[in-house]
Amino acid sequence: MRKIFNAILTLVLLFSCYQSIAQSSSPILITEINYNSDSTMNPGNWVELYNKSASTVDISNWQIKNALTISYTIPSGTQLNASAYLVVFQDQLKFNAIFPGVTNKIGPSNLDFSNTADNVQLFDGSNNLMINVMYKDTGSWPRGADGWGRTLTLSDYNGNVNDGHNWFDGCMFGSPGVAYSPCNPDIVFSEINYSSSLLMDAGDWVELYNTTSSPISLNNYTFKDSRDTNIFFIPNGVTLPANGYRVLCQDVTKFLTRHPAVTNVNGPLLFGFKNKGEALRLFGANGKLLYSVLYDNKTPWPVTPDSGGYTLELLDVHGKMDEASNWFAGCPEGSPGMVYDPFCLNGVSEVYSSGFNFSVTTVTEQTISITVTGTNKNSNSMISIFDISGKEMFRTPAGNGPNEINTVTLSSGMYFVQLIAEGKSKTKKFIKQ
Repeated sequence: MRKIFNAILTLVLLFSCYQSIAQSSSPILITEINYNSDSTMNPGNWVELYNKSASTVDISNWQIKNALTISYTIPSGTQLNASAYLVVFQDQLKFNAIFPGVTNKIGPSNLDFSNTADNVQLFDGSNNLMINVMYKDTGSWPRGADGWGRTLTLSDYNGNVNDGHNWFDGCMFGSPGVAYSPCNPDIVFSEINYSSSLLMDAGDWVELYNTTSSPISLNNYTFKDSRDTNIFFIPNGVTLPANGYRVLCQDVTKFLTRHPAVTNVNGPLLFGFKNKGEALRLFGANGKLLYSVLYDNKTPWPVTPDSGGYTLELLDVHGKMDEASNWFAGCPEGSPGMVYDPFCLNGVSEVYSSGFNFSVTTVTEQTISITVTGTNKNSNSMISIFDISGKEMFRTPAGNGPNEINTVTLSSGMYFVQLIAEGKSKTKKFIKQ
């Protein structure tokens, strides 16, 4: 039995070694895969090829196969120029309906990729394996490509194509036939509150942001989480102003109790968001998916929004929406319906107040000044600085005068400044340039 096991292990290692060598020497890469479309925006399965070499490659009679060895043979006379892309589509009518402007394409391939895991293999005309991408919808592989409207997009063209970390779920519906570039969605989810603190329970809510310079009517728009039966119909007559915000909340009474000044809000949703990760989706007036986000509550995602009193705040509206690095912990209880304030002056941090306050000003590039007012400072009054993951970076007693703090050891980014006095706390933020 041990001999049989060792023989199998040897074959696996030899195949992996061969595959690695083949992939590193192949001039053609698989750079994007659409394997499980949203039902309302379904172009069929497709795969994108890229010529990474400096010369034209004749890919006549090359074959693409899946794990079931169903194959598609690339037509004779097919040339792929240096640094050029080519899309191999499954269904011409479906693909053209979604991507009428893509001309660098061939098919139909009739290749049906699995919605859970598959091998997308590329063989040359002599049946040599050139590339074998073994994707999954679990583990480190991006989840947004699994039915939520996005695609698997290769990050590092020189990296390991079988490492899920080397793929990301790119723009909505992908970028077939061209290199990935930052996305330009008209509407994004700019803030998410999915698990309120018990002491500051506003219910779940999501903030919509219009990235354009024109108003957008939300007539007949719908909002869903990961379940198609959980539907909120946005009331007719609601318009998202140019560069404006709108909040959709689970419980109107709870929300207004915590945020009485917010008027650009609609609800109730009658469903909540999961605290272990969830898909949130926006559908247009035609019933078709416009936008989706999948968040999580585990590192590297910010963990304080999970019952810690903070929200998920979007960093870059043109960034990768399902990547943790594009989200940070917002203000205490968030800043619903308004632009994010790095010092949380528009947030609800005032609920912690018992009359005291403090200000944060920049003295130099490496120094901030914190001035505390309205409290009897004593040995128990403390100032702490936390990074956006909640890690404490600095702590000092609050002095009687301005507290000048050296920030030279802090990397560029956003930080919390927390003052604890009289058994209460107040939090603000500052940006280290």
